Amino acid sequence: MWDTAKRIPFDPELLTERSDPAARIRLMALLLERPGISVDELHRMRLPGLFADLRSFHRAGLIRVSTTPPRFFERETRVYPVCDGTGDGTAPA
Repeated sequence: MWDTAKRIPFDPELLTERSDPAARIRLMALLLERPGISVDELHRMRLPGLFADLRSFHRAGLIRVSTTPPRFFERETRVYPVCDGTGDGTAPA
């Protein structure tokens, strides 16, 4: 069972939903604009493919998170960009 005080309630669609390159670029721009934004804040924005994109960015080394190991579904996890803004945010999915 999910600890809903700490984690975003599980929705299977969150795991399989995908975005497009434009959505990934918008997400990276948001992360660059607001470094340290919480996963809960991002989730409330209803961004398409959010969790798939976060995992993709993390695997590509474009972001870091405030928890170890990274747990993208935790509400208070903070996301920071690693890149300097010169990348286009289109990490492989």
